[in-house]
Amino acid sequence: MQNHYLQFTVLLVLAVACSAPTAPEPEGIWGGTDASLILSRSGGTLGYPCGAGSIDPSWSIESSGRFTATGQHYFGGGPVPITGRPPHPARYTGRVEGDGFTLTVTLLDLSQVLGPFHMTRGGPVVSELCL
Repeated sequence: MQNHYLQFTVLLVLAVACSAPTAPEPEGIWGGTDASLILSRSGGTLGYPCGAGSIDPSWSIESSGRFTATGQHYFGGGPVPITGRPPHPARYTGRVEGDGFTLTVTLLDLSQVLGPFHMTRGGPVVSELCL
């Protein structure tokens, strides 16, 4: 009797584990008309006209596709000051659905929101160049 109970428990655990949704895979190159992202487990870089960002390695994604991360944002354009461009702490939020990634950037020190940016897996890389 105890052996049947053990077998049933193992089968139940396996069934639950196999039916649990898995998170989409956000790592890789994403691009669109207004932004591009290169993301790996060690962090990421975001580029868009007149700006750039970095994503810390502590980013996370839920099984629903909800993406959250922290990092830095840099405004671009014009000559680069001798002291460089000051970083702005940023929170990155978005959603991965299939081959689509929608990302919003919130600049925490300025209470400013950039995006949402719509990108596709393998899409074009956007230059930081300001025209």
